[in-house]
Formats: sequence, structure tokens, C-alpha cells
Amino acid sequence: MLKPPSASVDPHWMRLVLLCAAAAFCLPASRAVTAGGPDVASREVRVEQFVLEEADGSLAGFALWRRREGSRGIQLERELRFRSPDEPGVEPGLFLVECLERTGSRLVQREVGTGGRAVMAEWAQVGGALRAFEWGPCGTRQEVLAVDESAALPLYLTELARTGQFAAGRIGCFDPQSRAVVELDVQTRYVTDSAIPNGTRRVELRRADGTLYLEMLFTGVELSGFRLQDGGPWGRRVSDEEARGLQVSEAGPSTAAR
Repeated sequence: MLKPPSASVDPHWMRLVLLCAAAAFCLPASRAVTAGGPDVASREVRVEQFVLEEADGSLAGFALWRRREGSRGIQLERELRFRSPDEPGVEPGLFLVECLERTGSRLVQREVGTGGRAVMAEWAQVGGALRAFEWGPCGTRQEVLAVDESAALPLYLTELARTGQFAAGRIGCFDPQSRAVVELDVQTRYVTDSAIPNGTRRVELRRADGTLYLEMLFTGVELSGFRLQDGGPWGRRVSDEEARGLQVSEAGPSTAAR
């Protein structure tokens, strides 16, 4: 599925990658996408706050999903911040940003914490290949990958599921964690639990081996909950006030999202 890098690399592409890599390590997720700087005309059109809870109800972290729209296109963001009670002063986090523009689509994922790294991927305008770059903690480029097949970006795929444009079937999706295109089986069903609002949809994306890639609950087009792996923490939708209250109550370096 993945092929070795080409012997030649477009200088413009390399300049773009290096600038984005620097942004990914030094800037908040919301500013880590475009090499030319943030889209000053962008406006925030949706923000969804979540607390991450273990099966026993204990707090595991915080999450935020955001959509911005501007003159360049659409920017999608997901921020995950995890509690680390055993490592004072360490706040592990995973920040994913996708920029969907008329000139193409690209992704930056930044890991924060011990052994953090950054991954960037962009669809090449020539040849249609998805090229991905990875940097380790020192900021050095680790490898270049080329994917010669069609694949959705993960946050864009969730937008299609949110609006019902993709409810069932199989699709290739670029996974920045593994730097590979994974085949996902997508299924949607309506939830019949009386404690959940009528019309709530549960969307599951599973890999070919059956493991969970992403589970989401949608009430209309609003994301009311999500999970990233089988048995992992559940993201419960909360108000801004509840999120702030929980963060204040943590009162330490492991407090999470903004």
C-alpha cells in the first residue's frame, strides 16, 4: 500500500512541509495548518466540548472539536488532552487539524508529551498521491511516504458522517497514527435507548480486523459523544461552563483543554 519516496521532491512542497512542521511544534493546533499563517478572514462556526471518562466514570481528559470557515476554505480541528496523574508536569495531548481548500487538502497532527512527534500529509496536485512526512521530538524529518490510492482524511470523513452523506460502506482513510491508509467499514444505526434523544445515530468506523477506529453519537448534526478505541474513554458532550469547572477543579499541570 505504501511505496518508498520518489528520488526527487518538489522544492515548493518541501518549503511548505518545513514551515508547517515548525508551526506544528510551536503553535496551537488552530494555527498549525497553513504555511502562510492563519486565515485572518476565518470565523468559528462550531465548537463542541467534551470530557473523556473511563468506564468507572473517572476523568481521563478533555476534548474539543472545532470547525472554522474562511476565504481559503474549511478548517477542521480536534484536540485531545489527557490526564497524567503519574507524571506531574506532563500533559499528553493529540492535536489534529485538517485544511480543506480549493487548492487541495492537508493535515497536520501534533503529539505532545514524552516522545512527541508531528505528521503532515497533503494531496499532491500532480499525480493525485497523498504524501506524508513525520518529524520526531528534535524536529528532524523521518520519512516520506507516497500513497497512490484515494483516501479520505479522518476529520473530513466525520463531517460526511455528521451530515449523513456517508452512512454505510467501506472507505479508505489516512490514519496519521500509523501513517498509512486503512480500510474502514462504516455502519450507522439509530439508538433506541429511552435515555437518549429520539433520532440519535450511532456511527461506527471499524478497521478490517474489526477493531474500532471511531465511534460517534450524532443528535441531528451535533456530535454528542465519541470513542476512539474499544474499551477506551468515552467523550461526553458538556457545556463550556461544565468543561471550565472541571478544568479548574483539576488545578494542576494535568488539566486539559482550553
